[in-house]
Amino acid sequence: MRHSPVARLARREDIPQVVDLLRLARADSPLGPQLCSPDSETLGEQLAAWCGMPGTHLLVADHGDDVIVGVALTQHVGVNLFSDVAFLQLEALYVDSAHRRHGVGRMLMALAAQVAAEGDASHVVTMPLTGSRSEQRFLSGLGFQPAATRRIAETAVLQRRLEILATPRRARGIDELIARRRRSRGLPPTPARGLALGGSSRRSPSTAGH
Repeated sequence: MRHSPVARLARREDIPQVVDLLRLARADSPLGPQLCSPDSETLGEQLAAWCGMPGTHLLVADHGDDVIVGVALTQHVGVNLFSDVAFLQLEALYVDSAHRRHGVGRMLMALAAQVAAEGDASHVVTMPLTGSRSEQRFLSGLGFQPAATRRIAETAVLQRRLEILATPRRARGIDELIARRRRSRGLPPTPARGLALGGSSRRSPSTAGH
């Protein structure tokens, strides 16, 4: 029976599978040796030490029966002498090649965005792990913009994009049809919360940043 993957915080017993996934990511990434150690024992020790640092989270995608098919590592960076905003650094996000194109990456990103929002981080910052076109399209489709060698997205924008992508295709199709009709009539886009009575748009309260 096929199970749908679920993104969650990692447990200690997940470490061996996470190590295996990170070794696969090392083989896929042009960063190679800079990404992680090829030795499982060393990598396991380094990962355990990293998880013990303040502000870090290890996220995994569980495909049922505790089979880990995706992993993401995040670290909260608070306000400091060099930045007046707090942000979430997405150190790595990797999905087993056999489980790609099934929404696993989006689930991990949604959990990372939730971690960012709960930590009052206004942005999520990452660096493409493999540099492939599919990875670039994935980040671009979620609202990430180039920032030198990194990519950056506002937390609120990222959560909104993920929410839209999680909407059933039929509902999205109706929204797109309404949007096209409004454009053809020279009307402004429909506000995110819909139209108020009388045709005026509701003003949505400002949301906390990523």
